[in-house]
Amino acid sequence: MLLQIRPMDMGDLDLATAMALEAHQLEKRSCSALPEKAPAAYIRRRLHAIIENGTGRVAIEAGIPVGFLAFEKAFPTGSGTYGAVSPLFGYGIRHEKRDIVLGRLFQDIAAALCAQHTQLLRVNVYAHDASVLWMYIMTAFAMDQTEAVRDTSTPLQQQPAPGIRYRELSKEELLHYKPAIIALYHDLINRLRVSPVFYHCRNFLPVDNRFHDFLSPDLRLFAAFDGERLVGMIDSEPVDIPLYKDDPEALCMSDVFVEPAYRGRGVSAGLLSFANDVLRKEGIQRLLVTHGTINPHARGFWDKLHADAANRCIHAGKDRPHLKSRRRERIPPGVSVLSFIVPHLRLSPPFCQPHPSELL
Repeated sequence: MLLQIRPMDMGDLDLATAMALEAHQLEKRSCSALPEKAPAAYIRRRLHAIIENGTGRVAIEAGIPVGFLAFEKAFPTGSGTYGAVSPLFGYGIRHEKRDIVLGRLFQDIAAALCAQHTQLLRVNVYAHDASVLWMYIMTAFAMDQTEAVRDTSTPLQQQPAPGIRYRELSKEELLHYKPAIIALYHDLINRLRVSPVFYHCRNFLPVDNRFHDFLSPDLRLFAAFDGERLVGMIDSEPVDIPLYKDDPEALCMSDVFVEPAYRGRGVSAGLLSFANDVLRKEGIQRLLVTHGTINPHARGFWDKLHADAANRCIHAGKDRPHLKSRRRERIPPGVSVLSFIVPHLRLSPPFCQPHPSELL
């Protein structure tokens, strides 16, 4: 195939918007919980800004546009270099060889970004766009996080945890249960800081200062009790995923906290099931969640109960994670590509397991 690559201009705005909307509809075939239509006005507005201030390219074959790729305006990273993000609506392809088209687009756009001293790149790809995702993986990107969604009308298939009851906590009750909530938060942070996750969690320290987050009027907290003892909780909050931020029928689920002694007994699934039912009765149709792909606990939980909708990949220049080659396997219909592609990170000292004395 003979492709010509040229810079995007305002004459491409309608075409790029249409291609981005087509990409959303293509993903909806595999992820039915997504809204029927992506927000066209929002996508058009953001693409307009990218054409003005960012970096975009269009692929042409035999005089016909067959794809585009766009990165938002580069931002300083604080180390003398720059970073750039390709949003989820920042690509579209009208060609059967999706990976080849986008690969050529990326080669050209990466050269332009590197000339601007841009080293940190982030790309967002629909979860079931497997050939495109694989192309980025083979270009030394590593998956960083997944955005998943569930339809609240779909019942959760899970066994109830014996003796556990669930209810929503009021803001007044939060103050009463503050010691238990902080203890659950401490335990979650300690769990994330050791093998196999190795999150440094600096942004969440000191933990005691994070309690005010739960007092936000937009955050709702659903709790699990064994008698009068608070043993787990899950919270919901307004959607912060840009593409779906204005969806009035959607909310985001956030962290799940469960006492160690109660793990493996279905408490987490019970919490999500309870919150799902409460929010569904209030008119919420979609529950979205963003979680790190490096965390096997998060993957194991959310992959069972949500459908992957998008993946974010990062490429950090000369310090990018190194990937171990792996045989490309056929992906069964409806199964997330995350089950088959596992980036192997080379750990650096800040991510090594902390000394026991450093645990909270």
